[in-house]
Amino acid sequence: MLQGLLNFTRRDLRDYVDIDDNISDDERNFLDKNHEQLELLEGVRKEKYWSYKFRKSIAFPAFAILALLAGTIDLLNLYGWSSGDGNYIQIVVAVGLFLYGWVTYPCIQYVKRYKKDVLPDIVKLFGDFHYMIDGKVDATAMEPSKILPKYDKYEAEDYFDGTYKGVNVEFSEVDFLERRRSKNRTYYVSVFDGLAILLDMNSKKFYGHTILDKDKGKVAEWFKEKSSDLKRANLVDPEFEGIFDVYTNDQMEARYLIDPVMMERLKSLQEEYGGDSISAAFYDSKMLVLIKSGHNFFEPADINVPATDPRSILRMKKDIGEILSLIDRLSLYDPQKAHEITDST
Repeated sequence: MLQGLLNFTRRDLRDYVDIDDNISDDERNFLDKNHEQLELLEGVRKEKYWSYKFRKSIAFPAFAILALLAGTIDLLNLYGWSSGDGNYIQIVVAVGLFLYGWVTYPCIQYVKRYKKDVLPDIVKLFGDFHYMIDGKVDATAMEPSKILPKYDKYEAEDYFDGTYKGVNVEFSEVDFLERRRSKNRTYYVSVFDGLAILLDMNSKKFYGHTILDKDKGKVAEWFKEKSSDLKRANLVDPEFEGIFDVYTNDQMEARYLIDPVMMERLKSLQEEYGGDSISAAFYDSKMLVLIKSGHNFFEPADINVPATDPRSILRMKKDIGEILSLIDRLSLYDPQKAHEITDST
């Protein structure tokens, strides 16, 4: 059966999924242009898939034998039929972690190769963009937003940057971690894991500072006002206010910014990425969006799916397009017009 899974033959993209009615001409041209590259990646995938299955066939029985042996020794110690220091369970856990890393390493190699070869080309469909697998959005540009969690360590991957419709764009997967201490050690706990999107309009600046956060109740609302020097904004959509809290130091601008179209964009972005929560901040010339989610963004399909299957590419392209859709709304923003409209009403 394993050999049957590995013996893929050369097939047209349409043999993997019917995409005739679901893609644009640009997407079809992109798939045709990159077909040879995807075929090369398919060769890499087969090699890594074989390595993964081979390692798995060795590791699982080895771990089972080790666990059975350790359990037997512990049982003998319990009844006084043998002597030992009782560290067998810790040894089993350590060996288990090692084996897990050893087994999954070929999968990690394939994912990195796929991203390195494919993502730079996908993002260029949207304009002058670049991709770095280990890059990150500059934390100093995000800190004035007032929506970052308290953290001691910042990690990131899958970093994109470029210009779209005159707006500078950066986004990446991020993980903010807080240092914790116990009696015997210091360790880090993730306080925010998800996606960070930073947009900079450059020549346009907001009059005030407005932030949007998940509705957390009256106590959290009071604390937010005291700690951020911002006041609760009065919006016109009760459904939106039931989901999000909005704070600002410019009520007129906040009502102009958080209009029904922007509200829908933010809600759809959260739903698209399966986010547990979403926060946004408008400050200086920037908009920062944080989507908290356990979803692993910008990943190819599982290693058992052919690299030539176009669904991974089209899904990644859709993910990037959803992010850039924020700019379609933000680029319409005119700070001066915001006050002129509100003053005249």
